[in-house]
Amino acid sequence: MEQRHQKILKKKYKDLTRDLRPDDVMDHLIQEDILDFTDIELVRAQSVTKLQVEKLLAILLTRGPRAFGVFLESLEERYQWLYNDLKKADEESTRLPQQPGLGEYENTSTSEARHPVQETEKPSPNQPGETCVKRPSQPGTQTRKKAVVQGQWTAGGAVRPLTDEDKVARKMANMQLSNQHARLTVPPEVSSKRVTEKQLNVLAGKLGKEWENLAIHLDLTQADVDRCKADHVHNTRSQIFAMLMSWRARTGAAATVGALIHNLEDFGDIQVAKYEFLTQTS
Repeated sequence: MEQRHQKILKKKYKDLTRDLRPDDVMDHLIQEDILDFTDIELVRAQSVTKLQVEKLLAILLTRGPRAFGVFLESLEERYQWLYNDLKKADEESTRLPQQPGLGEYENTSTSEARHPVQETEKPSPNQPGETCVKRPSQPGTQTRKKAVVQGQWTAGGAVRPLTDEDKVARKMANMQLSNQHARLTVPPEVSSKRVTEKQLNVLAGKLGKEWENLAIHLDLTQADVDRCKADHVHNTRSQIFAMLMSWRARTGAAATVGALIHNLEDFGDIQVAKYEFLTQTS
């Protein structure tokens, strides 16, 4: 491995040992002949994940010039933020001195380079700008909308007034809808903090059978869910905790309390009382 790549891995040592799970990347590394089965055994022989990552990095540092690039590939799918950081560091280490006239491209990020922003088409100087014209509503539309709000349509198309029972039922439905979409007030100093293992462990104890659908909502795959279940066959709480930790690892620095609460609120199938504790300042 080139010296500059070794420096990059050492510089990102803290992030890698904190978030990476070696089993997520070793299949690709062995497929590309960067590791062999003896290396896999050495990594898995370590007692905790952090030591496994340390052993994996130590092995990678001794491999050939392809090792860094293949390691990057292994991160791209599941650890996008680590991939972006390492790739950016690699590009910066190879960047030539900037030439005059190229300053406008200095701040172009990796993601922008791969996914350029598409500008809205503008009229040419020789063509008059188009004016957006608001179309008038169709005749009867407002009347029909008002009728739907104030009453109910019968089979024949006529509108009948709402009964007291209808009004009570509608009021209850609106209250339920309001409660369902209520948003927690999260103090800024709490929202921006990275969610801790302790918080995720407490949350895991409060979740139930909905956790598998939540995992998909958090952009994990069915294979990830199956692995969490296989690794902790007899303990549902451990399965849920493993899933949440996997989300935390892949999301990286963006795995904040605010982001987690936002995801739980958008998911919608979990009672607010189950995760309201996340808003506490201590």
